[in-house]
Amino acid sequence: MELIVTAEDIARRLGYPTPLTGEVRQRIETAIEDAQDTLVGHLGRPLLPTEFTETGVRASPDGWVLSHAPIIAVLSATADTSSLPGPYGMPTYTVRYLAGIDARSAPETAPLRLWLRATAAHHPGLADAPARRRRISSATVEGQSVTYDTATEPPLLLTPPDLATTDRWRLRGRRVYQLPVRPTPPGLTNRGLPGGP
Repeated sequence: MELIVTAEDIARRLGYPTPLTGEVRQRIETAIEDAQDTLVGHLGRPLLPTEFTETGVRASPDGWVLSHAPIIAVLSATADTSSLPGPYGMPTYTVRYLAGIDARSAPETAPLRLWLRATAAHHPGLADAPARRRRISSATVEGQSVTYDTATEPPLLLTPPDLATTDRWRLRGRRVYQLPVRPTPPGLTNRGLPGGP
């Protein structure tokens, strides 16, 4: 899985020394992957541009009418030679294109990166991070006692924003819908037509 934010970016926020050791890097990358999986599931789309291929596409004066948006680039458009021309003799094309969001570098997707960084930094697997450890408020040598700060989280870490803050990028209409089955009245069925035997 390609990571949208880097392990070093999370390590700096958590106070880990860099360069990262293999074990610490692996725990941070697991935290980032878990946050990305949660975000992808919520948005219903990948976080990086995806290549799509559509056949039977007709050109219009305003450009290509394609199923996935936002369109980043059209990679190729090849005339379909095996299909019949569409209405008014318009040819159809097979179009390869890149579409989707670029959560890694697009300026407008900065809130997605913020959510990923904050959520990964609060991952349970990183509870021993230097920035998340309880802080000593006082210590005595002769009495051999230590008093810890009672704050549950240090103010250094940003609390993860609510997942709803990413709804701007969420795909609409992702629910599966199936039309109800309606019985066909007798005598209205014709072979070869919808509803026919």
